[in-house]
Amino acid sequence: MNNEQIQQELTIIKTMINKTRRETAESGHFFISIGISSICAVFIINFLEKSELHYLIIPFLAILVIINGIIGLLTIGNKAKKQRVESYSKTICYSIWIACVVPTVMVLFLFPLLKLYSWELTSVFISMIIGIAIFTTGVIFESRFITLSSFAWWLGAVAMAFIENIPRMWIMITIIFIGWVVPGIFLNKKYRDRS
Repeated sequence: MNNEQIQQELTIIKTMINKTRRETAESGHFFISIGISSICAVFIINFLEKSELHYLIIPFLAILVIINGIIGLLTIGNKAKKQRVESYSKTICYSIWIACVVPTVMVLFLFPLLKLYSWELTSVFISMIIGIAIFTTGVIFESRFITLSSFAWWLGAVAMAFIENIPRMWIMITIIFIGWVVPGIFLNKKYRDRS
């Protein structure tokens, strides 16, 4: 393979990445929708804890996982079906999110039920996993802003693990806002500028 062929292949790959970036999740609606639903969920869980209705937290979290899955299907899945964009970068991105959702569900439901650790640590572990998914998404779609927002998740995980004076609820809301909603707003602005 000569230099000219390598350059042509690199150009094709770059074109595919740019096309996928334009036509998939760049409207930011996925990030904003998941962020808002997650912030609401944090308030509801805090209310259930303070009202000593702990037995309702697990069913509520199960419903939240289902709702966020539906949001994902409506915001990304339907758009992808309409446009039928198939590319390696899109396939990788979806695969990474599936690979991160599975351990998130295990961390949230299975391991605490097996009493491997306290329920209070679930938010720490989930923040670390979501940080990985967001970092990788930012790298795939070459968005430095999304990549950097993953650090909010990781720093939040450290804060929730070590800082006891600040209620975890406020740390989690801050993480979700910085790590989901703000990138969504940024993507939406870029998307509208291009349209």
